[in-house]
Amino acid sequence: MEDDIDDSIFELSTEEFVKKYDANSKDPAIRNSDVVTKRLRGEAFRKLDYKKYPFHKKIGVILVCIFVLPLRLLSFIFFFFLCTLTVIISEYFEDTKGKYINNKDSEYYQMDYDLIPKSKIGRIGIKYGMSHFIRIALRLVFAFTSITIHDKRVRDKDGKPETAPILVSNHSSLMDILFLTSYYDVVPSFVALEWIGDLPFVGFVAKAMQSLFVNPSKGKGITKKIMEHTEQWEEKGIPPIVVFPEGTTSNGKYLIEFKNGAFYPLKPIQPVLIHYKFKYFNPCWVELSAFQYFSSLLTQWSNAVEITFLPVVRPTEEEKKDVTLYRDRLQEIMARELETVCINYSNRSQKMIYKEYINNKITFEECEKRYAEMKSKTK
Repeated sequence: MEDDIDDSIFELSTEEFVKKYDANSKDPAIRNSDVVTKRLRGEAFRKLDYKKYPFHKKIGVILVCIFVLPLRLLSFIFFFFLCTLTVIISEYFEDTKGKYINNKDSEYYQMDYDLIPKSKIGRIGIKYGMSHFIRIALRLVFAFTSITIHDKRVRDKDGKPETAPILVSNHSSLMDILFLTSYYDVVPSFVALEWIGDLPFVGFVAKAMQSLFVNPSKGKGITKKIMEHTEQWEEKGIPPIVVFPEGTTSNGKYLIEFKNGAFYPLKPIQPVLIHYKFKYFNPCWVELSAFQYFSSLLTQWSNAVEITFLPVVRPTEEEKKDVTLYRDRLQEIMARELETVCINYSNRSQKMIYKEYINNKITFEECEKRYAEMKSKTK
């Protein structure tokens, strides 16, 4: 819809635009959402599932709530317990801190947790504790009855796929992490926000997966940490690290601005594509609160996803001199395979402002003012 809107809307002043398109109306039915979204460059952050549920679909949701949802919630608790317990037991016997981090005689003394290789038993514990239980939970709890895997990686004569120290994926939902954890060859590490490491249980599991915790507001040291992790992958066989270069979720129709962090190490990269298929509810997470999102997801009869592992990509000599060329080529490869569009004027900071406006926390005037301030700082 936004593509059919004339670009003349950008020539209007904020005051003229608000008046013409009811941009401050709190009722989406009155506010011209398509025009407003395009004016704010928020195409990638708008929900795509505005199609109203037909009567039979509404009845289906009610039946799921009555007969199926309780079982799904109980199953979630059960599998979360199994997954966490398996990881806790595995980590107890692994004793990374005691054997390595706090041991002055260890070559890993005082090193970061994500850089220390696990024993064979430790790797098996994480694999079974995460991958296998999550696969079952994705189908029973989250109703992903259709999970299609397309593996296009190059394989050697023994059928073993080529791998890379860095996995780069588009980011549409928190479910992306579960799919990558359970359907990749090994349980990978993730670049995660610092606050995730502080969550009860979830933080413990994230640390056991050797996640690399970062703070985007600081923006320092992330590339160095990724570099150290990739070097240990090559030398010691620690898990590869997953990076979502967009830095936030979008609605699956676009790829937004890629950050450079995953590309600065100039290492081979494994592109992974995650595409959610839907008719009414879009499993991509953009506008909804966590409660609204999971309520909608768990009350579907079924959900569908396609996961594609593309061949490993290596930087050319020219790209080694200019990392943005490497970044842009990866983005183009992923966009072409996803049959989607790159819009590099959208990013995480813009999304945060856009969400405040969509959720009626700030006016349209304040939204555009913040956009202008953000752009002036990046120039």
